[in-house]
Amino acid sequence: MTNVETEPRALRVWRGASGAVAVGLVLLALALIGVQVYAGSHDLPGPGVDVVVGHAVAAVVAVVAQIFADRRTGWAATTCGLVVLAAGATALWSFWWA
Repeated sequence: MTNVETEPRALRVWRGASGAVAVGLVLLALALIGVQVYAGSHDLPGPGVDVVVGHAVAAVVAVVAQIFADRRTGWAATTCGLVVLAAGATALWSFWWA
């Protein structure tokens, strides 16, 4: 783990923001799994297996990148935070906006 007192405030804020995005992706993936299960049990179309799997993959990528970001400092933590944001943006663009 990193020493919080020695790292810049901007890096801590960046980690917090990317962590919030990672948690949001996990919650979104869990919600979609629940909706797909409900839809499947009530003969409704639901979001589809490809959408659910895509969100689950994005959530796993984001969580793994966030774990690396939490254990690194400097540019490595910044880059891992960017990976989290890229996973979130890709999932939202691919499955919600496009």
